[in-house]
Amino acid sequence: MRRNILTGLAGRTMIIAVVVAAALSGAVAVAIAGAPTSGSRAAAPCVKVSVTAKPTLNTQAGSTETVRSTITSCASTFETVRLRQQLSIRGAFNGTIELYRHETVEITQNIPYMCCGSFHVIDRAYSASGRLLATARASWTFA
Repeated sequence: MRRNILTGLAGRTMIIAVVVAAALSGAVAVAIAGAPTSGSRAAAPCVKVSVTAKPTLNTQAGSTETVRSTITSCASTFETVRLRQQLSIRGAFNGTIELYRHETVEITQNIPYMCCGSFHVIDRAYSASGRLLATARASWTFA
């Protein structure tokens, strides 16, 4: 299991870990892109991205919202993916993730309760050359 701890996103701790099995519920979005083109000899970049926000309705002052992003390589070789995450509440995350063939990496963030409103997160995965590979979105409400 690969585990790194990074600080960012206004001082919150983000944990990156390999996911063995994921049965995620809540607000889930999944995107797949990067099919190889005909005549292409190099392996095409391919990644699946999903993002969840739990709970989707959060009414407990002092609690946290858990935002979980899952990035899975569907490429046949090692690849480098650039992840851009935008949060409507505040902040952004830009990072580079190196994935082995069919490897899955998970990023978990705990966002403190902030009254009141609806918020969303958008994850965009790009290839090393800058091509958009996948997009995912999740929403939640602090009431």
